[in-house]
Amino acid sequence: MPSVPGAAPAVRPRGLVRRFLRIAAILLAVVGLLIGGALVALRQAFPPARIASMLAEHVSASTGRALRIDGDLKFRLWPTLAVEADGISLANAEWASSPQMVRAGHVAFELSLQDLLHRELRILSVEVKGLDLDLESDGKGRFNWQLANSHATASPMGGSTLQALDHVTVTDARVRYADGKGRDDRRELDIDSFSLAVQGDGNALHAAITLGKQPWKIEGRTGPVGKLLGGAEEWPIDLKFSSEGASLSAQGVLGHGASANTFQGKVASRITSGAALPYFASAAAGLPMPVEGSATLSLSPKQVRAESMTLSMAGQQFTGNVSVQTEPLQVRAELAAATIDLARLHGGAVPSHAPAAPAKARAPLFSDAPMPFDELPSFDAEISLVIDRLHVPGLPPVSALKMHLTNTAGLLDVGRLDFTFADGPVRSRLKVTRREGAAPRVEVQGEARSLSVDVLDAMGPGTVKHFSGGRANLDLRFSMAGQSPARLAASANGSAIFTANGVALTGKAGSLDQNVVARVLDALLPKSVPHQDLVVQCLVARLPLRDGVATIERSVAMETSQVAVSASGQVNLARQTIGLAFQPQAKKGLDLKAANLVELLLLTGPLRAPELSINPLGAAKQAADLGIAAATGGWSLLAPALRASRGDSVCDFASSGGASGKGGAASGKDERRPLRPIRNLLGR
Repeated sequence: MPSVPGAAPAVRPRGLVRRFLRIAAILLAVVGLLIGGALVALRQAFPPARIASMLAEHVSASTGRALRIDGDLKFRLWPTLAVEADGISLANAEWASSPQMVRAGHVAFELSLQDLLHRELRILSVEVKGLDLDLESDGKGRFNWQLANSHATASPMGGSTLQALDHVTVTDARVRYADGKGRDDRRELDIDSFSLAVQGDGNALHAAITLGKQPWKIEGRTGPVGKLLGGAEEWPIDLKFSSEGASLSAQGVLGHGASANTFQGKVASRITSGAALPYFASAAAGLPMPVEGSATLSLSPKQVRAESMTLSMAGQQFTGNVSVQTEPLQVRAELAAATIDLARLHGGAVPSHAPAAPAKARAPLFSDAPMPFDELPSFDAEISLVIDRLHVPGLPPVSALKMHLTNTAGLLDVGRLDFTFADGPVRSRLKVTRREGAAPRVEVQGEARSLSVDVLDAMGPGTVKHFSGGRANLDLRFSMAGQSPARLAASANGSAIFTANGVALTGKAGSLDQNVVARVLDALLPKSVPHQDLVVQCLVARLPLRDGVATIERSVAMETSQVAVSASGQVNLARQTIGLAFQPQAKKGLDLKAANLVELLLLTGPLRAPELSINPLGAAKQAADLGIAAATGGWSLLAPALRASRGDSVCDFASSGGASGKGGAASGKDERRPLRPIRNLLGR
């Protein structure tokens, strides 16, 4: 092709490529020579043995522990200047169970070139692969991660060689912890990844761990690593732990140096599945979910304090303060709640009046199954509890509950248990004493005033009302000893007094079968008067207990406007039987025919299901009047005890025990042995 006059000569593309490749090759060669020269220079200035010695010296000075490098050590120039080492270990505390606390397969230390040129070793970042970390406590308040507050040789910029750390990464790590109870009690977690990098005036932390089989993520901020390694006594943290079924946050300061193993700050948690806490799965399995809590926490090796605490289980929230001292173990707690529903705490509502299974209809009232006295704590505790409203399955709401409990080795004392129940105030106290080689001893005291009979009646089985109106009082004082309810009942000593007044019998005859008290009243009261017109003016039941047996000598009584009824007999808690004889009498001045009253009514049998019999043998009154014991199998001896002067109040006599009354028990033989027939009937 002919050339154009005056035009520049054409440049061949192939020539440009060759020139570029030649220049690149020269540059690469120069870089290679520089790198090679740098490596040679570094190895001559800092031979591996010297680098290993400097690393060991500076790390040991910062931690107070010996650093050992057993594997190869080499320089890395890209992407940053670093020293790589294999087989590194950090010594353990002198008292620890193993010689090394830390073992790492491969570690890369990024170095400051400027300081290295000044023959100083300053570590900027650390990258660890294949880490084994053994943490443990000696059970006496010492932990092997408590490091000495030593300082490394200062660089020209000041500070120790590790204080300039701006990045720490760890992969493929395993952490084991033993709390001083032996190696068999070790707990383990796997660290899949861990990154701590400088961010602003602190560090950003990101980690992925596996606890048991449960993966967790950790994110947040911490204080500078240099501050921690420089001996500062406080290291700030703001971390969030999350997993499927649980989350936890902590914001505050960790103690270091003289304040090691302490924490001051705020914590919060939410647990929706016990599986998220594998090492506490058995304890968490019985908790109603979700469980949420928050507190201002103060933690030290010997004490934990949670103030301004909130704890919620299945939506039931408690607030207050808790303090736990570890040596010796002591617990102090002040808790309060607005509304608590025990059905929700047990995983679901329980029917208020669930009918008893037929197969268990005649089961003993008091079981022989041992009670969990041995599971009562032996440490010191003091707990105060206030609940505005408490819902208990099968019972009317309880309000204004106040409890104060103290516990020491061998003694549980509920010194105060006050609440409002059935529209009336209740005050009670419970004490359980345990001594080696002796059965647990239980003392119970209580008094209830002006309880609504309507509310108490609604607690019974079924939905039919038996009573209307009226108020009731209860006083009791018992002491018992035994491992089971049956043994406790059989050893009971003390007294119980129940009184009621202004109670109307409203149930129809067919609806009274489920209520023993209503059945007795229905049988004793005049048949000519409709139930809706019958009002029990007073009702008294006084049970003086001795070794589980209550001897009733007219201490059970009832009055209406027309009749007065007294009862004598025996309630035997040891045998779990009852034997009572009731005899009604018409009040003076009333035109009440004798035919309208039963002559004698017996309530006998097991406490669980006693039976009624009216006018036994058909001649009870005649035999009692004539004193012919054989005619009624011995019931004639009861007649003097059951009779009272018509001017007396049988309720007053029952309440006072006959100490001051005109119509006491008969004198002589009949007074001394009024209950022998009943004792014979019951087998005593």
